Amino acid sequence: MKHLASATSVLLLAACTAVPPATPKLPPEQPQPPSAAENVPYPVPDLQSQIDNMGMEIAKLQNQIDTLQTRIRQLERNRPARTAVTVRDNTRHNSEKPSAAPADSPLESARKQYRSGNFAAAAKLLQASESGGSGNEHDRQSMYLLMQSHQRLGNCESVINIGNRYISRFRNSSEAADAMFSIGQCQWNMQQRDVARDTWRKLMLIYPDSAAAKKAAKHADKY
Repeated sequence: MKHLASATSVLLLAACTAVPPATPKLPPEQPQPPSAAENVPYPVPDLQSQIDNMGMEIAKLQNQIDTLQTRIRQLERNRPARTAVTVRDNTRHNSEKPSAAPADSPLESARKQYRSGNFAAAAKLLQASESGGSGNEHDRQSMYLLMQSHQRLGNCESVINIGNRYISRFRNSSEAADAMFSIGQCQWNMQQRDVARDTWRKLMLIYPDSAAAKKAAKHADKY
């Protein structure tokens, strides 16, 4: 009887051991949504910012190149003058004789021609100054005298073109208001009456205290 009970216990224990434990059921895997970067059809902001920064750097470099080119042109223009001065100084020291008086500059020669009434000769001497050169005082005076010479000759198109460039480059000069008045006068003479009035009104707004503005007011009221 004891043997039967032991056998029964062994069989029950073996049966319990043979049955595998139940495995828990896991929920099915859900597909992952695509990342935000895959849905964006345009460059990410970081890349665009880099492109913008590169564009700004290129613009800065271009400005530096333009400045260097301007300085090179100025040096090339001034180099012959400095060489001539050096040659004259060396000649003076070698010969121990006073050097001859330097020749008149184109501006001084043009002033003499202008005072004598030879406006065509004055304009020819200053024809290289129609853009204002390097922008120094000598170039400014040359450009203004060139405009005056053309005005005396009745070359209104030249007066308008040179006058507009003069005002753009030397807006704060004492002759800028007079240059603008001359532009309006030439426009009037060319039958551009409405344009001339607009020029004179602009003159009165920009240079209200100038003598040219007072003349412009009289002309605007008169015509």
